Amino acid sequence: MARHAHPTHHPRLRRLAQALLVMALALLSGCKEQYIVGDHVLVEWEGNDYPAVIISVEGPARYRVHYDGYDKIWDENVNVTRVKGRVKGPTLAPPPPAKVLKRGGAPASSGSAQSGSPSRFREGVRVRVEWHGKPYAATVVSVLGGERYRVHYEGFGPEWDETIDGSRILSPH
Repeated sequence: MARHAHPTHHPRLRRLAQALLVMALALLSGCKEQYIVGDHVLVEWEGNDYPAVIISVEGPARYRVHYDGYDKIWDENVNVTRVKGRVKGPTLAPPPPAKVLKRGGAPASSGSAQSGSPSRFREGVRVRVEWHGKPYAATVVSVLGGERYRVHYEGFGPEWDETIDGSRILSPH
């Protein structure tokens, strides 16, 4: 009596099954948008969507993000499922997450700036700002108190405006 091999042991069927699996994975991974370093995105963080920037690509579906206006201690690696899309214009961030408030690290834009400290720059002053290791021309659009500023990068849309501390200002422009 002849023994028949199981269909998955047949080399041609195995290659066909592998090809179908690869195509299915390619289709599924193509459903989520791909992002690159520098993309300004909304990221789900503690139940709300916060504006952030992609600071590195950690894998095909993982990114390291920096939340706008927050200290870099809150930077984190996120799965693509938490990235809700690119920022498409000015975005108002929700209130700081409870864990940030508990630690006392609320962003300056939410009112935690020190209003009693003098500021080196005033509204309307053109400056050079360090952003990811490179200097960019910007304008101070508001002084938040102390050494916290809201800046607008020249040649970029308002979605790139950000709250920074004075240590990132390299010089007046």
